[in-house]
Amino acid sequence: MKNKNTINNILIATLILLSIVISILAYNLYAQKEEKKAVAVEEKKEEGKPWEREVTGWRIKDFKPYIKAMKDLEKLTLEYAENVLRISIDEFSTGIDILEDMEFEVLKFKQTNKEKNMLNERWYWQEIDRKNRERRQISLMKTEAKMKSITYFVKAINHLDDIQSGEVRKRPEFVNFQSRLYQVYVSTQYDLHNFLPCIPILERYIAIRDENRKDPWAYKYLSSCYAFMEAVLNKYRHASEEKITQYKQKKNRYLLQAAELKYGVDSVQYKHLQEIVERDEKRTERLNDFQ
Repeated sequence: MKNKNTINNILIATLILLSIVISILAYNLYAQKEEKKAVAVEEKKEEGKPWEREVTGWRIKDFKPYIKAMKDLEKLTLEYAENVLRISIDEFSTGIDILEDMEFEVLKFKQTNKEKNMLNERWYWQEIDRKNRERRQISLMKTEAKMKSITYFVKAINHLDDIQSGEVRKRPEFVNFQSRLYQVYVSTQYDLHNFLPCIPILERYIAIRDENRKDPWAYKYLSSCYAFMEAVLNKYRHASEEKITQYKQKKNRYLLQAAELKYGVDSVQYKHLQEIVERDEKRTERLNDFQ
């Protein structure tokens, strides 16, 4: 019995000792943690910026500046520019896909009609009528696709105009994409006979880089667009003679630039066009003198 009481006393003493040790360790850990917090607070006080890591009530994620100048600051950031550029490329790709799908459908349509047996056509006029219907159908397919693609090209151009980061705009990849986008936009609008919107984009295209300034197709398109505008104004009685002359002069200047880049100044083609331009200018001068 005595031995049993002795064992119990030893166990109780051991438990009490363990409790004391655990309490001491827990207190030391707590004291160390509090000491670190106190040191951190003192360091922040010494820096004089105790508010930097404080949680505030500002809902900055929902903030939308009313002042336009403040909004425009975001457009200068690299992150914003790269995001908008990706959106522009996506819009451009969608427009290109529409044109490529249209070209595939046109080829498929032509092949299908070519393989048909036209046994019911007894007269020549029936063949002519069928071919005219096919041409109208193909023209409708092309027009619908080009009008649809233009919507995406315009969006792509607007997104590029929204990029104000000088670092992004100077990148060769950006310049190449911008030039390609302008080329596709102009050629598609031109096919739709929308000549006027082509003029400002073509002038912007030429101003991008030296390579574009040496592109004869840019001047061919420009010359044709100004020729159309000149013809349109000539049909209206109240059109300004000064404006008509301005369009004529630009038409002639870009026509000669296209010939110079394509054939050279000493070529027969350039000299022939130069004679045509001189006659056109003299005719305008005689009309103005008569008036």
